[in-house]
Amino acid sequence: MGPRDISRRTFIKYGIAAAEAMALRLEASAALSEPSAPSYATAHRAARPTRIDTHGHTVSGLTADRVISLMDQVGISHMVLMARGPNDWLTAEIYRQYPQRILPFVSSMYRAWHRQDERVLPYTENQLSTGRFRGVGEVMLRYYGIPSKHEPEINVPADSPFMKKLGDIVEKHNAVMLVHMEPEAEAIESLENLLNHNKKLKLIWAHIGTVARVGLRTIGHADMGALMDRHPNLYTDIAGVQPTSLAPPACLRRPPITDDRGKLLPRFRELLEKHSDRVLFGLDTPWKECWAQEPFKRWVEWADNVVAQLADSGIAERVMHKNAERIFSL
Repeated sequence: MGPRDISRRTFIKYGIAAAEAMALRLEASAALSEPSAPSYATAHRAARPTRIDTHGHTVSGLTADRVISLMDQVGISHMVLMARGPNDWLTAEIYRQYPQRILPFVSSMYRAWHRQDERVLPYTENQLSTGRFRGVGEVMLRYYGIPSKHEPEINVPADSPFMKKLGDIVEKHNAVMLVHMEPEAEAIESLENLLNHNKKLKLIWAHIGTVARVGLRTIGHADMGALMDRHPNLYTDIAGVQPTSLAPPACLRRPPITDDRGKLLPRFRELLEKHSDRVLFGLDTPWKECWAQEPFKRWVEWADNVVAQLADSGIAERVMHKNAERIFSL
């Protein structure tokens, strides 16, 4: 079954299920908070709601059937998958079984990439040349690491010769680069240099410019809107910025873009509305625990509620799927 063959009935069923689950949570807290906005599924049920997740990760033990089952339960038509470690074979296998649903990325989440070993560049070129892989990621530029996971701290300048060569390869194949970068001033400057080096490169800076809970605590969120004004080839996603209450302990989240009641913070609402043509929906599933059914469904409900607060349904549709359809030519 192709992505455009998924029936209206199927999407409506998923929309109703997500709306009902959200409604139960809202009813339980109604006495303690103001009414929340309706979910994306409720607000746009008649408009055949759909979702494209542009930030997913394959992990050890994950199966194609598990991925598709969860996607079907929440109404995700397509999903970007990026392996953790040199496991492109796993991403490729899931894609082989469901080629109409999966958008495979070449994995850049292992040490050869972190030390800018140029031997990965011809490998990347070969993978993109096959036509199976649609991008590269998650490219770790500035990463503090999670101490409990024994992860290394990473600092790769975005404007290094290695990264410029990578960007040229990605753009040559009309692919997408997704990067992880903490919003330090020096890192942002180097990212702008890369964006200026190749103005046709489609680059997604993940996590909407928020700063990790670990590492440096003195820096604030990036002014993503100002960067987007200067760089029309810069995109971002809302992956990994759900409230911690919606995630298992292992699935660490970044500072949320909503308050405790799920209401969008003003600076993020302004960004999503002003640059709605370059903001993408994503969940972020880098650990096995993140693929559990309940957190997966709760994260989608949260995203539905976020976009339902935006100025009009056109913005919600762009964030949830139309922008991804455009940059991936779906």
